[in-house]
Amino acid sequence: MRTAGKWLTLIIVLLGAVAFAQDVDPRGWSSGGTIAAGAGRVLGPMPDDSVIELPDAFAKTLKKPTLIVYFSPTCPHCKAVAPELQGLAGRLGKTGEVLWVATGPSTEDQMAEFKKEFAITSRMVIDTERAIGAAMGARSTPTALLVNRDKKTGVIAVEGAWYPYMPGHDLLVEMRVGDDPWAAFTENEYQGNNACAPCHTQEMDSWLLSFHAVAWGTLAKREEHENPECTGCHVTGNGQPTGWNGDVHSPLVDVGCESCHGPGGPHDGIRTEPREQCAGCHDDKHSIAFSYEKGLPLIDHFSSASMDSDEWMERRRAIFNGEVERELLAFGDGKRVGSASCAECHESQHASWQDSAHGKAMATLSEEAQADVSCVRCHATQNEFGGLPPTDLSGYGADEGGVGCESCHGPGEAHVAAKGGTDNIQGLGESCPVCVLEAICTSCHTAEWDKEWDLDTRLEGVKHAP
Repeated sequence: MRTAGKWLTLIIVLLGAVAFAQDVDPRGWSSGGTIAAGAGRVLGPMPDDSVIELPDAFAKTLKKPTLIVYFSPTCPHCKAVAPELQGLAGRLGKTGEVLWVATGPSTEDQMAEFKKEFAITSRMVIDTERAIGAAMGARSTPTALLVNRDKKTGVIAVEGAWYPYMPGHDLLVEMRVGDDPWAAFTENEYQGNNACAPCHTQEMDSWLLSFHAVAWGTLAKREEHENPECTGCHVTGNGQPTGWNGDVHSPLVDVGCESCHGPGGPHDGIRTEPREQCAGCHDDKHSIAFSYEKGLPLIDHFSSASMDSDEWMERRRAIFNGEVERELLAFGDGKRVGSASCAECHESQHASWQDSAHGKAMATLSEEAQADVSCVRCHATQNEFGGLPPTDLSGYGADEGGVGCESCHGPGEAHVAAKGGTDNIQGLGESCPVCVLEAICTSCHTAEWDKEWDLDTRLEGVKHAP
């Protein structure tokens, strides 16, 4: 499968080079894009050093490729993906396993209730010592790693990582586990954009800059999202057996990739002609003098390819607000900018942080420990977010003296570039303590290093000045 992934990447690059060699694309699209630019990351091999050290007793239970799902039984996001993961477990059969690892404070009663509610048949354990979540580098729930333990050496290779795990990622797990990645696509089955985006990175970024991406939102603003005369053209696969089923939280709301290209399966087989899909919604009643040629430039699949982050933000902002500018950023990948960058707008909070144990964390380490990445990992902030914790000292910003703002609030790159905002940084308010706070804290506050740990008590101690 990994060899096939390398060949697939080469073919994709060549196709992209041929398709966009011309300066002017006949469709009115941007030149310079690469079809499925992220396919190599999804299907190709993980880096050779992608290994993880798990507690011995736990590691020895891993007998086959295993998707370790770090979750909280009270987390709404975990509940949202539970049915999907249960279905995945059934499809994997003997070739792989889904293993649920609950956060340390989870109780047996909560586990039993979760298991009953979603009919979970997979193994479930509680990370009592908080060592599994720490090893995984989990910052939120649900987080998932696909691992495979070598029976001879005991080395556990990481073959896939999802920070966080989102609806639609079951397909990506199956593509990794199976011998034929394309076999994971069931014929005539809609998957949703989360299944398309990991490979089609540029196309997904560009889709977010289209009116298709805010189709559902336009209904909600007008309180027409329960009107069946409207919803069918603002979702994906309406009326189809595996298409949108009326759920407002479905990954099939908005006019996604499969609205034009047809259901994801078979991905390497019969394709739907996008041209034929437009007229079903863009008729005389709902569009003004619509034509395929007129609409095609507006769904430029590579409009984001030539944009820098600021330009992308500006366009996204305009689309989302229905005016000239508006941005929408998900908390996710990004780079550390340093706590000093926060001080300009958050002066009192920054001052509180400087006097806190977090702010002085590096000073508590001995000179020897400051040269040990396993210690620095929990006494400084990593420089880049979105994957496994760095394994080298250069991956951490020890220069700012401690556990900086971004260790808890996520990368500040987008937030600082936008000069503020609430949708491009993790606020860590009272509304979501289980989903984010617990995982962030216990990635370092394990039983080995903090035996007296209690989330509520510690949160009182790190509250910022108003």
